[in-house]
Amino acid sequence: MKKVFLLATLIYLTLPLSLMPNAAASQAEVNFLRHVAEQYIIAQFPKRPDDDRKIEVRASKLDGSRNYGGRCEGYLTAELQGEELKNSNIVKISCTRPKNGYTLLVPVSVKILRPALVAVQNIPHGTMITDELLTETYLPEHEHQAGSVGLRSQVVGSKVKKDIKAGEQIKLNSFCLVCKGDQVNLIAEKGNLSLKAAGFALTDGNYGDAIQVRNAKSKKIVQAVVRSPTEVQVVF
Repeated sequence: MKKVFLLATLIYLTLPLSLMPNAAASQAEVNFLRHVAEQYIIAQFPKRPDDDRKIEVRASKLDGSRNYGGRCEGYLTAELQGEELKNSNIVKISCTRPKNGYTLLVPVSVKILRPALVAVQNIPHGTMITDELLTETYLPEHEHQAGSVGLRSQVVGSKVKKDIKAGEQIKLNSFCLVCKGDQVNLIAEKGNLSLKAAGFALTDGNYGDAIQVRNAKSKKIVQAVVRSPTEVQVVF
């Protein structure tokens, strides 16, 4: 998104002076209009089953000394000013009732946050990652580093490939569930037949990765998919 900087006080109320009531808006009315603007922006981000983002929106404060004409139930509409959502947006709220209608432009900021795992302390190379070494957080998209991991299940039980400092994001290239040289169980299944043999990993891999494994007995090298820190499944 291209960042647009707007003055937080940029709020306009257009209403014919002859129809402008003198009474100030109640706090409930002000909160309601801010809520309308925020909910409109949130609605522009439909939730998908695989969507792990958090959307934070915040409407600028409205001038409580003005009268915004009430809730305008049944006549209130909202629309985005501009062609696309940005970090800073303007929501146009319109009251189209026949008498005492008005238009209000409300600045609304948007933050998109993504889940990340962060080290709670320094984790040296070779350490097995346990649950207490990690904390979950949400970071703004621009701070979310490529390859960052958001699920503990992807990390716990794996080993650190290079030192991780306290506060650093855990990334896929920082650890391996099965590391080169590890002894693993080779599982081969076809139909009702299931075979098990010892082997040694020749490459690093995380859950679901295909790695090369040498059969400890036959010395044959096979492709296998990582299923756990100690088990890989042969690919036929």
